[in-house]
Amino acid sequence: MTREILTFSQRQGCEDVPRPLQLGELPDTARTAIWNVLYEHLNSSRPDPLGPEDYMDMGALWPEESVMYSPPSHSDVGPPWADILRDLHVRHDSKSIDDWKQDFKSWHSELRIRIEQLPFNRVFDLIEFILLHPQCPLSFVEAMANVFSDCQLAYMIDVGTQPTIMAATTPEEGEQLRRNLNEIRTAGLHGAITHLHNASQCISTSDWSGSIRESIHAVESVAKQIDPGGKDTLGKALNSLEKQGVLQHSALKEALSKLYGYTSDEEGIRHALVDGEANVTIDEAVFMLGACASFA
Repeated sequence: MTREILTFSQRQGCEDVPRPLQLGELPDTARTAIWNVLYEHLNSSRPDPLGPEDYMDMGALWPEESVMYSPPSHSDVGPPWADILRDLHVRHDSKSIDDWKQDFKSWHSELRIRIEQLPFNRVFDLIEFILLHPQCPLSFVEAMANVFSDCQLAYMIDVGTQPTIMAATTPEEGEQLRRNLNEIRTAGLHGAITHLHNASQCISTSDWSGSIRESIHAVESVAKQIDPGGKDTLGKALNSLEKQGVLQHSALKEALSKLYGYTSDEEGIRHALVDGEANVTIDEAVFMLGACASFA
């Protein structure tokens, strides 16, 4: 993560110091950085110019009598981005396959408009679709993760096997969440990773109670994987873990128990609503995501 360096004007009080970005914010500077990464990868996929020797090597005549080989247009998007954009056109945008075009200029204009003008969530939908595509280059995933970090967005990209955009409110929280996810993944606790990703997705759709539920499920998943005999509730699993000596400090068990008790007591989180909506907020959902990732 790059630490922001204040300019001379900011240090002298001539300009405001940038405030921390909030969830739901995607400033123009970040949009430009996102577009620059996307453009560089699209542009680098275009075929290099072909000369007469390329035709002759392929057994064709140059150029009038060439009927055996038709080189790709220099204005087309090349692999793997042609496949990624075709799937974006068909699967993400739900458009007809016969309307698909491989033309670089058309995609350049369309994608730039999307990045610059769409609401932040639609931009993230687009980026995440590309990140999750089986042919998405690792270099793109890493470059986009660096953009989110360098621009100090209130989100981070988990660059695991299923790259996911996750809420993190501050760069520091994002860095901690990234480390926690890496440790959980290294330990092979894939169920917990899935629950934490789901928790982040719930935040994106304003389902605060659903996010908290998924976050505590991540902790529950880890506890039960360590001790399969701790059935039914996290509380019983924690008791079993304490007896095994896995939980060395009673305060840790107490903290986990209180978190679990909170999700059990509040209507609409682990139990059905009786009246109205669950009394939880985005702040609680984001806190629980980070706290449960740390506990896991």
